[in-house]
Amino acid sequence: MVSYIGSGHYCYANSSSMLLETIGEKVSPAVLEVLSGVGVGAIWYEEQKVIYFGQVIPDRGVSHALELLGFRWTERSGDAEGEPPLAELRRDLEKGPVLLGPLDMGYLTYNPNAQYLGGADHFVLAYEMDDQAIYVHDPAGFPFVSLPLSQFVLAWKAEKIFDGLFSYHYWTAPKRVGSPTEEELVANALRLYKGIYQESAAAEPNPSILYGKEAILRVVKRTEEEGGLSPAEMGHLSYFAFQLGARRAMDFAVFFSKHEPELAAIKEKQAKQFGRCHTLTVEKNEKELADAMRVLADIEEEFRQVVCAK
Repeated sequence: MVSYIGSGHYCYANSSSMLLETIGEKVSPAVLEVLSGVGVGAIWYEEQKVIYFGQVIPDRGVSHALELLGFRWTERSGDAEGEPPLAELRRDLEKGPVLLGPLDMGYLTYNPNAQYLGGADHFVLAYEMDDQAIYVHDPAGFPFVSLPLSQFVLAWKAEKIFDGLFSYHYWTAPKRVGSPTEEELVANALRLYKGIYQESAAAEPNPSILYGKEAILRVVKRTEEEGGLSPAEMGHLSYFAFQLGARRAMDFAVFFSKHEPELAAIKEKQAKQFGRCHTLTVEKNEKELADAMRVLADIEEEFRQVVCAK
């Protein structure tokens, strides 16, 4: 297995790792990503014509990871129709950093590409706030940046993030209350994944939302029978979904390598297939991409079946 070290769309995992480090706990973003459960399965939204290679949103995933690792924490959110809880946030920041998210990237004006990123969710670590601005480490490559409070409130409201659960949401004050072993972490992660798959299997049939293998095959159908993927769909796959999927799958493979070698092998195979799909997308080779995604769908189903049999 060849390890990957480099950039990636791990904003909530990187921010969670930074938050834990403020209390002296060193947990790698890779482990946090795996324990979040965000990368488990796949989901297709028909109205938006978009696929995500994962069925859990980060709003929930951060809490999953903290819980499995043996932490307690304070988690807050607010009413999108109400006033932003800036005073409460200020009080918490006086005690320590907070993990903020989801934030709408379109309002993060320190990012030179912000104007193109509206509606995309993001997570950062905030460490200070005054009457004019909030100061954050943004894991997308922007340490020690500031954001005017007027822009921050719009980002924090997150009203344009279609799959988000919360407005004015953050985590703070983590505290270790348990120390699970490696074996316990793996077993608890598998229970989480099994629950994710069972929840989607039990959902009411809805043609506007597909899960797992069927979600991936829906993209194949778009490619072969519906005139091909739109520029927006191709952009989502080539700039985000496939490269993130490859990195996640590789981190899953490493996590499972010692205690669940069968799952590790499936995830390594999946990581390579995500990389293949990314390459074909950038080459705009939709014919071969459709075939590659059929293989990807079969791998996803193989992983689901092994997890659910545990």
